[in-house]
Amino acid sequence: MKKSSSKERILHTAVYLFARHGFAGTGLREITTKAEVNLAMINYFFGSKKGLLKEIVNEFFSTYLRIAKKELGGVNSLDTKITRFIGSAVQFFESERDALLVTITELPHDDPEIIEHKASWARQMAAILEDEICRPLEEETGKKIPATCIGPMLTSLMASRFLFAPIADQVRGNTENPVSLDAYIEMICTLFLQGLITQETLLTNS
Repeated sequence: MKKSSSKERILHTAVYLFARHGFAGTGLREITTKAEVNLAMINYFFGSKKGLLKEIVNEFFSTYLRIAKKELGGVNSLDTKITRFIGSAVQFFESERDALLVTITELPHDDPEIIEHKASWARQMAAILEDEICRPLEEETGKKIPATCIGPMLTSLMASRFLFAPIADQVRGNTENPVSLDAYIEMICTLFLQGLITQETLLTNS
């Protein structure tokens, strides 16, 4: 079995530790020890701990955007495209739980560099949502739902299973079986699409 590269080990280790201890609560020495590298390796590949966080964000969002472009594009009906996107996005979140936690929750509000870095990716997602969801809805209803509203709402809805998993497990205990991933995807699709339909009616009648 081929051993992973030093860069891969550093990234995987940082994702694992940031997801559990937070960006601020994880030291570079802890990363180097667990990844079996020296500090010079981190500086060489990423420049700093902040550079590591930015690379994690880059890897996560680049895949998330590819999914959005693929599943929301094309000539299918809007509900078909959204259903397809939700299914693929939730499966991606499931496979990259730690990276999802880091990307969504690690937002140092006093660090303009990290905020702008994430915003640069969010602007790209907003452009896709504008073209593939917001504009078609506006053409049908004559009213506009901003991509800056739909994007965070949909992402939060899809990510909630993973963000709140430890708490949900404690609340559920042994008296209730966990909802399957397929059932969860179906619930999200129903909630979001019915919400859009209701919103269309409200906008049309306003």
